[in-house]
Amino acid sequence: MWKDPIVQDVRKAGEMLAKKANYNLHTFFNNLRKKENKKNPKIVSKIKK
Repeated sequence: MWKDPIVQDVRKAGEMLAKKANYNLHTFFNNLRKKENKKNPKIVSKIKK
């Protein structure tokens, strides 16, 4: 069976994050939220007509 390398990379990354959180779902998502909050994304608002 053919294995998609992108899917394999995503699964590997997910496994690494889960291991870092000791396979605790609550900790897993808290870690993701912390990482997300550290980033400074640009927010685009709608243009008023």
